[in-house]
Amino acid sequence: MEHLNAVKRGAALLVALAALCACSKVGTSVGVLPHAQTGQVRIVGAGSIDSLVPELAGLQSAVDLGMFWGGWLFIVNDRGDLEPDLALEIPSPQNGGISADGRTITYHLRTGVKWQDGVPFGAGDVIFSWHAIMNPANNVLSRSGFDDIASMDAPNDHTVIVHLKRPYAPAIAQFFGPGPDPMCILPAHILAGLHDINHAAYDTKPIGTGPFMVQSYQPGSGVVLVANPNYWRGPPKLHEIDYLFVPDANTRAIMMKTGEADLYYDPPNSLLPDLSAISGVHVLHTIFNEYWYLVFNTQHKPLDDVLVRRAISMGTDRDYIVRTVMHGAAAPAQGDQLPGTWAYDPTVKAPPYDPTAARSMLDADGWLVGADGIRAKGGKRLAIVFAYSSGRGDSVRLAPIFQSLMRKIGVDVELKSYPSGLFEAAAADGGILNSGKFDVAHDGWISGVDPDDDTVYACDQVPPAGYNHAFFCDKRIDEQEAIALTHYDRATRARAYSRIDSLLNEDAPYDFLYWTKRDDAVRDTLHGYRPAPAVTEFWNSWQWSQ
Repeated sequence: MEHLNAVKRGAALLVALAALCACSKVGTSVGVLPHAQTGQVRIVGAGSIDSLVPELAGLQSAVDLGMFWGGWLFIVNDRGDLEPDLALEIPSPQNGGISADGRTITYHLRTGVKWQDGVPFGAGDVIFSWHAIMNPANNVLSRSGFDDIASMDAPNDHTVIVHLKRPYAPAIAQFFGPGPDPMCILPAHILAGLHDINHAAYDTKPIGTGPFMVQSYQPGSGVVLVANPNYWRGPPKLHEIDYLFVPDANTRAIMMKTGEADLYYDPPNSLLPDLSAISGVHVLHTIFNEYWYLVFNTQHKPLDDVLVRRAISMGTDRDYIVRTVMHGAAAPAQGDQLPGTWAYDPTVKAPPYDPTAARSMLDADGWLVGADGIRAKGGKRLAIVFAYSSGRGDSVRLAPIFQSLMRKIGVDVELKSYPSGLFEAAAADGGILNSGKFDVAHDGWISGVDPDDDTVYACDQVPPAGYNHAFFCDKRIDEQEAIALTHYDRATRARAYSRIDSLLNEDAPYDFLYWTKRDDAVRDTLHGYRPAPAVTEFWNSWQWSQ
């Protein structure tokens, strides 16, 4: 899912308080004032961003930032519920917003909303944004869901009617809302005349309808956002938010201690004791709809063999990883549906940790242990490359543990780390995951409000069309995805998602490791920060105060 996936931070960048024109490398001297002005909040937690525009981005930081400046039909609140943003109400069969055949959705848009340059917002912007997403010239990482739209029309400037090719149950959360690939609405009056938006001037200083406006963007420093005085909910209580790029987690913690940052979101679990001990700082703990897994490149030998994949899964100790890598701030995963939600089936179980059974499985598959303890078959050693992001502390800690666990079952693992930007980049830019330049990788997904997981597992969602980084195809999974996507009835959808998780555990293109708990270190002077439990925490910045 950050992408969005999600939850991917890092890259060796600079730190600055751009509003004060002070810039210096972290680790030598931090070029920011130790105390913010009243009404100014400085955020750390991301190491980089690949695009300010969510449609063109693969990093979760783009979605997080988009919540400040962008406009959405719906957002997700701190209860995990959909909340109208630029739409007036959530369409449903009961209020007539969804037709009886499930193929037509009607959106009623908010009146009086203006883009941050003063131009009125309207139905044409929503329709243009769909066309921009579907434009093959634009470097959009996933068009899942949007490609199920046959057409859109607008009977007036504040009504949008979406005609679907088929019933599409995740549509409400997916279309310009908190789905697995969140994309905000774009301004037609600025972008409609362009062949593509990949290198538009807009990409470095986007115009939205959100509570804050992008004042400046420095790729090596961060983004300065200032209050939108014409925001439709009313002017925000803060006058400025500085979203700083700080690659090193320890440096971020130091900035909280010295007063150079006011919010450290999603810090590594290992830093929580230190952050909790800082005077004037409190730590929030939020159950978050984010899971992490090992993804197997099924196009690479020997991982094209399901028995090898299952043996690796059975040789991976989830409980130990939760205790050591996550310091207990996570829960072992059995699949990709969050426990306690309506799509979760507690009877579905992932392959258990059983190294003895894993060794027996490899023996039976012809992979025999050599004198050095590593298995071989037909003269080829059972050797794989484990790829991970150097900017993700959890991945850095997991790598040697995974290597050690695999050694116990006779698998030789080479560790290879990459900067976050390269690890998650699009295939066209040489991205490791999207180009399939790995054997096994550690990655995570931030799910949307809807349980839809089509973009991760469907046969037609391999990069660049989606996030099927396993490059795996099981037509049985596709059949269940079709049921889940075309029925609005929850019971029917729940049965389909249960079957999908069962098949995933059988096929083992992924090894689900753990669900995370999202933590935030918040300075006591920041009021109104109520993180959402899905997609992105930053849903209500217009209510923040200091």
